[in-house]
Amino acid sequence: MKVTVIQNSTYGSAGLVEKFIRAKGWSCRRTLSPKDIVATDLSNVVDDVVVFLGSRRGVYETHVQWIARERALMKRLVDNAVPVFGICFGAQLLATALGGTVSPMGHTYRGWMANAIASAPVWHGPWLRWHGDFITLPGNMKVLARDNNTVQAFERGNAVGVQFHPEVSNAVLRDWCAYRAAMPAEDQRSLDIALRYADDHAAEIEKRAFALFDNIFDKISGKAFA
Repeated sequence: MKVTVIQNSTYGSAGLVEKFIRAKGWSCRRTLSPKDIVATDLSNVVDDVVVFLGSRRGVYETHVQWIARERALMKRLVDNAVPVFGICFGAQLLATALGGTVSPMGHTYRGWMANAIASAPVWHGPWLRWHGDFITLPGNMKVLARDNNTVQAFERGNAVGVQFHPEVSNAVLRDWCAYRAAMPAEDQRSLDIALRYADDHAAEIEKRAFALFDNIFDKISGKAFA
């Protein structure tokens, strides 16, 4: 199976989701950055699965060229039934492509948190949650996880979105720390706490993430891949 990863941030990496893809023996064919999204012909992004990662920006910032182009890419993929897995910003792109809306919450979740309502134990967590936007879904979507009145995971057809960050490991959080000085003080404190948890529970976090990725890739591919 060939997978394209859309990386919407200048820092961090695909983390555990890329590790999972390579452990399966699949091809992580390319990683596209915001710069690539602007400069690349996106009409050939038609791999078996396309994974969209997070961003500090909002999907409603359509004046930003790469966001506008990426929204159009997501809509084309969904309209053509290409399997899609969206994480955080990626989930928000997916929600808007499927007729939902995204708006600022007025506060930000930062840290490892469990989902109070989960359609199966694999969705419960705890997962790293680091977002300040609220997804409203149309009625034809299945909610897979919810917490504190916010949608944390959803699906429709061969597309799945999660607001949390199952790709994040302690190594990814250390990448984030390279930009710690530019973060607000509250984000810095939250990042330090999150990293301590990730260091203490590294093996558990990876095992939980791989179980979730197995579930998600089975859903969006329509079959289990060896």
